[in-house]
Formats: sequence, C-alpha cells, structure tokens
Amino acid sequence: MFVLLGVVNVASILFSIILIGVYFLHLRKRLISSRKMEPEDAKFMRTDRKPGTLDAHPALSAVVLNYELEVQILGQNETVLYGEKQNLKKIIELPMLNSRSDCAILAKEVLSQCDLIHPTRISELEQIIFYLKKRKLSSSNKDVDISRNGSADSETANINSLNEYIELLYEGIAEKIKSSMLILQLARDPENLEALSKNETVLSALTRVLREDWKKSLILSTNLIFIFFCFSTYSCFHHVILHYKIGSLCMNIIAYELQRYEEWKTDLSGLPKPSDIPIMRRSASNNVNLSEVVPRSGIPQKVRPKSGNYSDINMKAVMEGSVYDDLSQSSESIDEKKQMSETERLKRYRTLIKKQEQLLRVAFFLLLNIAEDESVEEKMIKKNIVELLSKALERENEELLVLILTFLKKLSIMQVNKDDMGEYDVVEKLPKMLQSSHVDVVHLTLKLLFNLSFDEEMRMKMVKLDMLPKFVSLLSDERHQEVVLKLLYHLSYDDDVKEQFAYTDCVSLIVDMLVLNATDQVDQVMVALCINLAIDPNNAQQMADNSRLHSLMTRALAHEDALLMKMIHNIAEHDNTRTSFIEFVGDLAKATMESKKEDFILECLGVLANLHLADLDWAEIFKHFDMIQWFNTVLRSNAQQDYILQVIVLLGTAVHDEGCSQLLCKSNVLAALIDLLKTYQEDDEIVLQIIYVFMIALSHRESIDYVINNTEAPAYLIDLLQDNNKAIRKTCNTCLDIIAERSAVWGERIRIERFRNHNAQWLQMVDSETLEPDEEEEDNELPPYLNTAYLSTAVVPPLMPLDNNTLNESETATKKDFNHEYFNKIDDNLLQDFEMESM
Repeated sequence: MFVLLGVVNVASILFSIILIGVYFLHLRKRLISSRKMEPEDAKFMRTDRKPGTLDAHPALSAVVLNYELEVQILGQNETVLYGEKQNLKKIIELPMLNSRSDCAILAKEVLSQCDLIHPTRISELEQIIFYLKKRKLSSSNKDVDISRNGSADSETANINSLNEYIELLYEGIAEKIKSSMLILQLARDPENLEALSKNETVLSALTRVLREDWKKSLILSTNLIFIFFCFSTYSCFHHVILHYKIGSLCMNIIAYELQRYEEWKTDLSGLPKPSDIPIMRRSASNNVNLSEVVPRSGIPQKVRPKSGNYSDINMKAVMEGSVYDDLSQSSESIDEKKQMSETERLKRYRTLIKKQEQLLRVAFFLLLNIAEDESVEEKMIKKNIVELLSKALERENEELLVLILTFLKKLSIMQVNKDDMGEYDVVEKLPKMLQSSHVDVVHLTLKLLFNLSFDEEMRMKMVKLDMLPKFVSLLSDERHQEVVLKLLYHLSYDDDVKEQFAYTDCVSLIVDMLVLNATDQVDQVMVALCINLAIDPNNAQQMADNSRLHSLMTRALAHEDALLMKMIHNIAEHDNTRTSFIEFVGDLAKATMESKKEDFILECLGVLANLHLADLDWAEIFKHFDMIQWFNTVLRSNAQQDYILQVIVLLGTAVHDEGCSQLLCKSNVLAALIDLLKTYQEDDEIVLQIIYVFMIALSHRESIDYVINNTEAPAYLIDLLQDNNKAIRKTCNTCLDIIAERSAVWGERIRIERFRNHNAQWLQMVDSETLEPDEEEEDNELPPYLNTAYLSTAVVPPLMPLDNNTLNESETATKKDFNHEYFNKIDDNLLQDFEMESM
C-alpha cells in the first residue's frame, strides 16, 4: 500500500516538472519571436472590419452595429509579423427620431454615413428604425412625461421619507417641484395609494400648494394634479378627490389655461405656424442640482452648451431638450423678454404649449375618471364642462384630442349636453378630426357624431359641412365601418339628404358589400340603410344597374330574406326601375305560393303590387300559379291586416288587366272584398284599397255590368259617401259617377242620395219642426241606402204628364218650390268633397 502511494507521488512530481518545462519553452519562443520583429522590420499595418448583426439599443434611440476588427502588422514581403482580433460595437444615435420621421429616408441617411452597413441590409435597418420609432412613441404616450420636467437628479422616492418631502412643500418653487416629483413617484405605485390616502397631512399640503401656487409653474401644477390623477384611476379613492374639491379646482385651472392659450395666439398673430419652426432643445446633465438650475425667483437660468467641437453625446443632449430651458411660469408671457427674436419667441411658444397640453391632459383625465359618478357629472355640467371641452378641441395634440373626444362622447348621450354642444359649435370643429392620421381620433370623432346624429338639427349641420363624402370614404376601412354605417343610416332619415347619396359612391359600395357577403345573414344596419336610400329614384336606379338587382333578387329568394326583399320592394316603386322586374315576376309569384315565412311573402306581394306594367298578363300569371284560390283563402281567413291589405293592393294592380278583371268577376274574389268592407269598415286604408279595386273594375266594359248587377258594391259605395275620410269620399264619388252613367236606375238613386247627404242638416231641421215626436221616432230612421219604394213614395214625384187645369194651388206651389233641374246643375267643387253645408 505504501509502495503504491510513493509511486503515485513520484509520478505527479515528474508531471509537474514536465509542465513547467513546457511553459518555459513557450516563453522562450515568444521572446525569440519578439526579438525578430524589430521596428525597422514593420512596414505596413492592415485593418479589416467584418460587419456583424444589427440591433436596437435597449434604452437609447440608436442602432447598435456589432462588428469584428482585425489588425495585422506586415513585414517587407507582406508577411504577418503580428495580428490581433477584437469584437466591437458601434452605436448610431438617432436624436431627431420622432413620430413624424420617415423610416425609409432615415435609413438611407444612416447608410450613407456608415460604410460598415452594406446597402443590401437597408430593409433590416428600416425595420429597426421603425421599431425604435414605435417604442419611443409608446413610451411617451403611457404617462405625461413628468421626468423631463422634474428634478434634475435621479433620486428615488422612499415612503419612509414622506415627512421630508412634506417639509419641502413649504419652501420655494424649486423645492416644491422636487417634492411633488418624489411624491408622484410614490403615487404611481398602486401599493402606496392606500397609505397616502390615509395621510391627511400630505394630502392637505398638496391641496394647499395646488390652490396657492398653480399659477406660478406649469410643472408644479402638472405634478400635483398627476398625483390626484393616480387616485382617480381607482373608484375606491374617489372620495379623496371629492373631499378636497380637486375636480372644481381642475376646472378652474383648465379654464385659465385655455384663456391664456388664446392670449398667446393673439401675441403671435401674423407669425408663421409654430409647427413650421423646428425646435432645438437642450438637456441638463444628470448630476446638476435642482437648486442650482432653478433659482429662488422661479425664473430658470439658461443652460447653454459650451462653444467648440461637440461630440455625438453633446449633440444628442442638444437635440433631446431640457425641462429647465424656458421653464414657464403661468404669469409669464411670450413677449416678456423684449430682446427675443421671432424664432426664439416661436420656440418658446412651442415649449409652453407642450407643457400646457400635458397639464390639460392630466386634468381632463382626472375629471373623466371621477365623472363615472352621475352626481359629480351633473356638477361638472353646471360649471360648463362642455364649453371647456369644445375650446380644447382646437388643440393639435392627438393624445389630448383622444381624451377630449372620449369625454364629449360620454356627455353627448344627455339631451342638455347635446344642446350645449350645438351652442358651442362642436360639430363645426369636428371635420378636421376626420382628416387626422391617428386612428383613435377618427374613430372617436365618428362615435361622437353618431351620438349627435339622433338630433335632426345636428344632422343638417353635418350635411352642410360636407361630411357625407368623408363618411362614405371611411366605409372601406373595417375599423370604422360599423359606426359609419350607423351614422349614414341616421342621415338617411331625411328626404333631402337621400338625394345627396346619389352623388357619392355609397349606394354602389354598400350594395356590392351586400351581394359579396359570404354569410347567410346580412348586416341589418346595412340593409336598413339601403331600404331608406331606395326610396329615392336615383339611388334605386344605381341599385338596379350593373346586374346588382339580379344578384339581390337571387340572394333574397335563396335565403328568403325579408329585409332584402323589402329593399327590393322599395326599388320597385319607381317608374324607372319597374321594367327591370319583368323577368322576376314568375319567381316572385312562386315564392309567394311556396314560402312559409309571412314577412317574406308580404314583401313579395309588395313587389308584385308595384309592377304597374301594361305588358304583364296578370290573368295568365294567376292561373299558372293557382293564385285565385289562394286569394279567396287569405281574404276569408283571419290573417293579419297588413297581409290582407297587401293582397288587396296586388288585386288593385292586377285588375288593370281586363282579362284579370274578368277572372276576378268569375271567381268570388269581389264578393270576398264586399265581406271585408263589413269587417274592416273602421280601417280606412283597407276600405280605400277595396274601393280602388271596384273603381278599376268598373272601368272595363266586360266587368262593369257584373259589379253593378251581381254585387252589393253600389249600395255600399252610396253608404260610404258619408265617410269622414276625404280620400274615400272622393274615390266613391268617382265610382258612383261611372255607375250613374251606366245604369239609369242607380243614377237616379245616386242623385237623390247626394242631395240628401249634402243637405242632411237642413232636412233634419225641417223634419224636427214638422213632425210630431211619435211620428219622428217612427219615420226619422232612414235605411243605409234608398230603396225603390221609398224613392217612389217619399221623395220622387210621379213622372207623368200633368194638366195645368187639374193642379190645385197647393200642388202648383209645391211644383214651383221643388226644382227638378237641381240635379242637372251639379257643382263640381261641392261634389268632390261632399262637405256638410251649414245653415
């Protein structure tokens, strides 16, 4: 055992000695090679850079290029004397990158300035720049960028140091800004909100500073409101805001800032738009003390870059901007510094506007959050929140506009707010919002307009502002399609606006969308819009052109869609489109007989009823599809009134065909119509349509005798002369004129009944004076129409030759008083309406 251990120790010692020897040999070789490369031997140095991957910088707006650098020292015959490789990174900063930057142009600029990037990688570079642009935009939209307007140092807030922060609120403006920034850091952490809400000391101090010093600094007021905004994001902390009346104070601040904005615009009247002037802003270094930057007076000192050659980092600092440069106080005007040039004044204006918009955004957001309580919203309305929002619509900040439009949309559901929006010309300020490239701004504007479009006056304003073409252009965008369709549907209520749709692409676009819909169910709002638009003849013509009517009819018949058939029903009402329906008459009649859906059948009957075409042989159609028996069944059943009415209207259309009129006379359809007169005598529409059927039937030679002699139609027409409906009386008068010309017997009866109806009041008065009460009870009741016995005994004198010598004095007096020529002197004006003549 011991012998074995000794052998192992000796072997390990020998192995160590061998390794040491090898190491010394390696060192000797290095020394010899170093002695060989003398300074006079080195003739050339060669560098080679091999580009690697492209990445986005994790924090900066910069592109990171990884590459390999190889350096070689060459001798006389280009022999390599020494070489070394190293992996390096090159950071390409993009200080001017913003939301308006063009990624393609910026990528070409970077490519031209950096020879390490091959031109074939330009697409990869564009993608990285696009990612950086989106990342910067999203990070700036999450919160109001308070960090750029707060303390210069990077101090982290601690909840245990809250008392120290409260003490700073009793110092100068600079200390108050620092304190508000630190407390804001705490408030932005939801875990600290409950503890802060219970600390009355800090809340009272924050409220006091906000009430006293909000006019002194935009940054201070923004920080303080932002703290309370953090509470407003949770409903359980709304009592904190209401207790300290922060909402009322925010409305006062907003009103003041909007007024000050108007003053700034007045000061800059006649100058170019601020958006046309580029801004070069400067940033302070992170190790600068806030008290050194912001003096006690509250007016910041200029932080100017040193003159000389600037590095890339200095240039970036210049471009990024400084929150201390032009740190505004609310009492400071643009023209306070008289030595400022116009360009400097515009830069200052841009800086002030940006800070003011941050303040407005936070304040409006706080008000929107606490407005979920209806009582709080009512208080805001009384303080005229709508006026403040309408004035803020003039701003150009898209994030602020999104917030304002959301607030207005919420308020617009109330009638009083809608009236206020009309008073403050909110609709007139919205067309420019529809031109925005921001999707949310456009979408919220459409939703607000939709809420306002329930009012007719607001709709008329939209049309006068020429918004209709813009709405139609947004139909192709699926993000806005739903709300645009609803908005167009509301606009289609008004007949004057329907005509304007014909001058846009709306009709053809929507019909094509209906036809190309792959699902069985179509969009009901879309169909409802088409139903309204089809009332106008020009729109209906566009719906029927280019085989659209064939596609609509095919889809409606295949799915038995009642709404689509109602749209086709409206299209068929116009003279310029009826001829297009001749090829579909058979399909419509077949669908009417075979379908089980009453709504669909009703619309099919409506389409057929609108086809007043001389080329149609209705008798053949009714025979081919056995519709006469179906008519008798429907008219004698207890079907819905709308169903029965549509059948009668169809009969009124078909009876124009003389052959069909004879067919209806041979069947019992006309008798069924007489029964309907008895059943629905109180329904003026049904009565009128039945009378119209009889009027058309009386116009044919082959059917007039049947109607007069084989039906009770003349008697009921006489009875309806006393109806209260003017249209019914007029149609009855026309029918009775035709009957009187055809039948002398009925003509005499009709004349007497007209006389009686026209002078009913006078006859009643005469009867009441001459008749005894008992006799009056017996004789005053008159039949619904005058029979032959009554006419021959009571009213009509005997028609026989009379001898003047046989007449007594009373008969002569009677003959003189009764003028038999009265009925030959018919006054057209009186007989048209049969109005009661008063004594």
